[in-house]
Amino acid sequence: MKKIVCLLLVVMTMGGMYYFSSQEGNVSKQQSDTAVNVIDKIRSEVNLKDHNIISIKEKVFDKLKQYGDKGYIVRKMAHFSIYAGIGFSISLLIYALSRRIYIASIVAMIASISYAYYDEMRQLAVAGRVGSIKDVLIDSSGALTGILILFVIVIVFKGIRGFFNFIFKRHSKAV
Repeated sequence: MKKIVCLLLVVMTMGGMYYFSSQEGNVSKQQSDTAVNVIDKIRSEVNLKDHNIISIKEKVFDKLKQYGDKGYIVRKMAHFSIYAGIGFSISLLIYALSRRIYIASIVAMIASISYAYYDEMRQLAVAGRVGSIKDVLIDSSGALTGILILFVIVIVFKGIRGFFNFIFKRHSKAV
């Protein structure tokens, strides 16, 4: 059952990326613009009072502006995040099958990079979209992040079960 759930996670994350990458450029831009509007609304509702945090926030936003407009940054962050999910889910599936985290990590990284390359090449055939080696690098970085998260969970907590035991551990006090 666990292996089927892991396989479903892989199919869902990769399917989600396929869906988003299949959309024409104008549809993709509309979705990014919608996300930017939601983020801007949330930002306008958040009132920071700590001057140190405000200073850090302003520095981060100034730095991000160097890389492009908000929509561009949202699209790249979405790529990174979805590929983190892809890397995590592939690694989890291979780990569930082999119980070897090192093998799972290597296979997941190779599979994720291959899928990122395929995805960018496929986008060349979609109207209003372009493929980019820079996007493959962003996608691969996201996948590596997801893989490392699972790697740390398995190594530090001695497996997924240990991680959930740690999170949901009931702290009972002896009387």
